[in-house]
Amino acid sequence: MAAITALLPTHPVVTIDTEFPGTVYDSATPRKLRSPKEAYALVRRNVDRLKHLLQLGLTLSGPRGSHPVVWQFNFRGFDERRDPHAPESIAMLKAHGMDFARLREDGIDPGDFTDEFMRSGLNHRRPRRGRSAPEPLTWVAFSGSYDFGYLARMLYQRGKKGLPQKLEDFGRRVENLFGPWVLDAKYIAKTCRLDGGLETVANDLGVQRRAGVAHNAGSDSLLTADVMLAIVLRLEAPPNPDYEVREKHAGKIDGLV
Repeated sequence: MAAITALLPTHPVVTIDTEFPGTVYDSATPRKLRSPKEAYALVRRNVDRLKHLLQLGLTLSGPRGSHPVVWQFNFRGFDERRDPHAPESIAMLKAHGMDFARLREDGIDPGDFTDEFMRSGLNHRRPRRGRSAPEPLTWVAFSGSYDFGYLARMLYQRGKKGLPQKLEDFGRRVENLFGPWVLDAKYIAKTCRLDGGLETVANDLGVQRRAGVAHNAGSDSLLTADVMLAIVLRLEAPPNPDYEVREKHAGKIDGLV
């Protein structure tokens, strides 16, 4: 984590992707017809039932996507022999290279990661350097309700408490952990009349995966960072050179607004 701390002053954009044990609850209401409160209730129910974050991909980049550096953190704690999960999701992750036996043996302890995260400078409440408070980081995900849901659950009181009951309180928790500049590339892509999953939007934008394969959190976080940059360049192109993506879309997580 020391390397992350050292890079944050020049790489203030943090793009994340997560892998988790799927979802075990669904809604009779079609996804596009769910209200934000209904959508959050479903996210909360699944995250609090399944609990375990399996993998976190984290890409740090400069303000305009320059010089990205990627990490992938693999966590212990989940055991498919006893913990609730969606079998099809576990099968898919295995097909894409996730070794669950090795996670149990060699994965990072989530509590240890939380402690290091809070000291690293990634936490919004990070210490001042000199007299002035540091500029808030920009956090990015693609369809980020579960990404921020699982990460917030793990980081808040070391995972001992579930997600807040109310959507508004979840928003406050996300801001307390990550700051005011939380962006969802899927939500913003709709401004460009782009819809679909990460691969679909990337293809529509002409963005290619630079490294790794799908459903590996590190690779997906890098692809998300590149997709976000392509969206920003499109939105800020003439005749809208003064379009401010952060100011217009901060805090708007797809499905929860």
